[in-house]
Amino acid sequence: MSLFKSILRPFVEFDDKDAEEKKNGDLPKEPNNPELNQQVPVPPVSTAPTHQSPAPAVTPQPQNTSTVQPGPGKSAAQYEQHFNNLIEEANTTNPLFQGTDLKEFIDSKIDVEAIADEETRYKTAFNVLKRTGLTKERLNQTGREYINIIDKDLKAFEGVYNEQYRNNVELRQKSLEQKNRELQELTNRIATLNNEIKQAEAEITQSRQTLTANKDAFMQAGENKKKEIEGELLKINQYFA
Repeated sequence: MSLFKSILRPFVEFDDKDAEEKKNGDLPKEPNNPELNQQVPVPPVSTAPTHQSPAPAVTPQPQNTSTVQPGPGKSAAQYEQHFNNLIEEANTTNPLFQGTDLKEFIDSKIDVEAIADEETRYKTAFNVLKRTGLTKERLNQTGREYINIIDKDLKAFEGVYNEQYRNNVELRQKSLEQKNRELQELTNRIATLNNEIKQAEAEITQSRQTLTANKDAFMQAGENKKKEIEGELLKINQYFA
């Protein structure tokens, strides 16, 4: 039974069967008391200012690391549940949240969700919990502290995310860009070598043709001169017997 229902038990009869069905996730049934839809009967509460001893000034222990890590496969519902658990743990273990605070107030509003008017629902839950010493200042104070706890977890998560992003994205991106530059340099070098190979092949072909032509012309000239001399010798031997 919730704190809210414990307070109202002497004044309001709650249907335990409905509570059990609500606990099991079923939709709440219409309350047997039709007047509950208008206003939950609450004990008279004095409007005079109450003298509430201030809550002990205990600073929540800072969280250096987030209890959830960035990673694939995490859904928005899982992250929402993470923060619900974070608030629940703080409410249970942190001395700053001893007694009735914002979380109990939010939980108590669920117990009067049959009240359609939002303002009435808020005031009904607050008026009942005032008997436990809850004040508007207490709601604002603990609300800000819950926000601080969430902010610390967000910053811790962001720090882990930034480190993972740096290692898995930025550094690998830089490495990929360096490899692309090296590949481009190799591509340019290959293109240069291809041009040099084509030029060398053309020069070799030209040199081969020139040298071969020179050789053929020289050899032909030598053979011609040999034949010319042999012809002269043949005639000398013929004419000068």
